[in-house]
Amino acid sequence: MSAEAGPVHGDEPAPPLSPAPYGPVPYAPSAPPEGVQRQRLHPLTPLLESVRFLTAAAAAVGLQMFTSRNFLFAVYAAVAAAVVGGIASLIALQFRGFVIWGRELHIYGGVFTRSHRTVPLDRLQSVDLVRPLRARVFGLAQLNIEVAGGDGTDARLAYLKHDRALELRSELLSIAGRPGAAPQTAVESTEEAPAAGPAPLVPPVTVRKLAVASLLEALPVQLTALLVFGTAFAVTGSIFGFTQVATALWFGFFAPALLGYLQSTVQMVNRFLRNCRFRITRDGGNLLIERGLTDTSHETVPVDRVTAVSFDEPILWRRKDWRRVEVWTAAVAQSAAVVKSTTALPVGTPDEVSTVAAEAVPELSSVFAVEQPPRRARWRMPLRWKRTGALLDEKVFVVRHGWWVNTYAAVPYARIQSVRVVQGPIQRMQGLASVHAMTAGGVGHTATAAHRDVVEAVAMAAELRKRADAAAALEAPRLS
Repeated sequence: MSAEAGPVHGDEPAPPLSPAPYGPVPYAPSAPPEGVQRQRLHPLTPLLESVRFLTAAAAAVGLQMFTSRNFLFAVYAAVAAAVVGGIASLIALQFRGFVIWGRELHIYGGVFTRSHRTVPLDRLQSVDLVRPLRARVFGLAQLNIEVAGGDGTDARLAYLKHDRALELRSELLSIAGRPGAAPQTAVESTEEAPAAGPAPLVPPVTVRKLAVASLLEALPVQLTALLVFGTAFAVTGSIFGFTQVATALWFGFFAPALLGYLQSTVQMVNRFLRNCRFRITRDGGNLLIERGLTDTSHETVPVDRVTAVSFDEPILWRRKDWRRVEVWTAAVAQSAAVVKSTTALPVGTPDEVSTVAAEAVPELSSVFAVEQPPRRARWRMPLRWKRTGALLDEKVFVVRHGWWVNTYAAVPYARIQSVRVVQGPIQRMQGLASVHAMTAGGVGHTATAAHRDVVEAVAMAAELRKRADAAAALEAPRLS
């Protein structure tokens, strides 16, 4: 088809066709030419990634050896596993590696099913350094690479020598034009000194304070479960007899409940270990977060991509006036199935919370006087009504919700993509409606002003859209 179209109305020619479609040029990944040498991962990578399988196999062999008392079987099994594992590792390493070509990172993997992943470094958001315990033993680390618009961690390079991982991290950030302060270059010891660089924004969280906070957060749910099961056991036992009831409850309720208790305890311990030695600093446009006792991590949060800040108040923290600060960014909350956030402060006082909040979103307050829903909505949430509300602040839209863990979510107006008003059948009878504000990239909990008066809800939605458009128009580049 020619660039000039024929006449359409009399002798007036049609306007010429555009030589290229309007809009942004679609991203077209390229591939390195044949023969480019791939950079290899560490030889121990396949073994470290299969550590759970090896642990399960070792437990099975140990159980077999204990029951049959056949020690020779254990020796044969260990030798066979070592030979098979070594051969499999050598084969896997031949097909794994990465190449930096231009402004792209190419990651290769797979033995039977080959994979070739291209990461556009122009869209790079952060490169986090993570050191699981099994990798630290051998002086190794992994890089988690996140790209704007991705779904969680877009790519992972595991494992590399610690020094090499630091060099590669700096190289990727430099290519992307997002330089960030690199974590310490010396191999970590059991008693690490703080990394040289910017001063921490808040004092370190002590081990005692973190342990007390973790225990107080998990205690209400565990005590409530104990009270429910204890009451059920006492009532049914007094009616049907304790022996018969004890057997039935053990197999029907107590055994699953015990597994739940163990899982809850493991989660509490993991949360404590993950947030030990917490340190947050500011370097240019990034928040740099270091944490971890067994598994260490060095995370980068680009301030210009923060979509929301939330403040959590577990029920037993309120007497101590403690809060936890979570920061949400556009690249790590794309999917409702895999929702992530970054803990910017595991537990802190009001002054510490205010400092971190103002660094994540400039001039953001941490104390909000939200307005409660109408009293006619109280029966819908009798325990949460006093702790539910919304506020149109000068810079952010704030919603409050929750009872066990009361949460304030503050969303900058520039990050709001769409606003909708939802009214269910019972709400319609009561003259109520809920306002939902969706953000760029999404927030783990959508900012929702629940059960507002319908006139107020419509006015709030209109004002939100007006403020969001005005704030987003001032941004360059525009995220929302």
